[in-house]
Amino acid sequence: MLLIGVCGLTVAASAWLGLMAMVLRHPGFERVALMAGLFALQSLLVVAVTRGWLAGSAWRVLSLTGAAAMAWTGVRVVIDNLSSNHFEGYALIIGILLVLQALLTPLTPSSKVHQFGN
Repeated sequence: MLLIGVCGLTVAASAWLGLMAMVLRHPGFERVALMAGLFALQSLLVVAVTRGWLAGSAWRVLSLTGAAAMAWTGVRVVIDNLSSNHFEGYALIIGILLVLQALLTPLTPSSKVHQFGN
């Protein structure tokens, strides 16, 4: 349940980030909007795999690959934000959410558990 909640927060934060990128149109806003969309899609993928809506090892590998990318991105966002002259609280929160989701994703059980003798 914790992972599902974190995914929900990541989707909400990504939607807000994407919307702000499109409204404010700072240089490179297209990249920010694309990344926000990818974070949201990754979160929805993790929810679907965790809940068993998408079964199979290919979906699991895809969700784990996305989690690795989210972890790297989240760490970079946190480091860049903390070392910048201009601190952005939302960037720190989003970076922490990305890392937390990435760390929780591999800990989820697969959709089917096989017991001995069944």
